[in-house]
Amino acid sequence: MKKTYHIELDGMKIGTTQFESADTPMGVVYGKLNFENINSPYELIKQYCLKNKVGINNDYPEDKFINTMIIPELKVFDSERKELKGLGAYIIGMESEEFEIQFGGITSDLMQSEFKHHYDQYYKAE
Repeated sequence: MKKTYHIELDGMKIGTTQFESADTPMGVVYGKLNFENINSPYELIKQYCLKNKVGINNDYPEDKFINTMIIPELKVFDSERKELKGLGAYIIGMESEEFEIQFGGITSDLMQSEFKHHYDQYYKAE
C-alpha cells in the first residue's frame, strides 16, 4: 500500500505526494506533487521563491515552468503528521503538465524504515 505524504510550504499545506520513485543510494525520493486548493502552482512557487530569496534554477513564464533550488520551508510530513528529516526538498515542473517534488539527503535508516519498498526494490535488484 502506498503512503501519502503531506507537503507544507511555510506552514501551509499545499498538497500531497506518494513519492512514487527513488534514487535509493543517493538518499532521494521523488514524486508527483498533487496541489490542493492552489489556483496557480507556478505563481505560488515563483512568488514564494522571489519573496524569500530562494534560488530558481530555471523559470520559463511563457510555459509556466519552474525548477527551484532547495526551499528551506518546504516540509514533508507522514500520515501521523511527523516531519521527515533530510537535507531538503525542491520543486520542478510545468503547470500544463505536472509538478514533482524531490526530497533529498535522506539517511539510510530513514530510507529503510519509511521508504522500505524503494529500499527493498533497489537492494533486491542487485
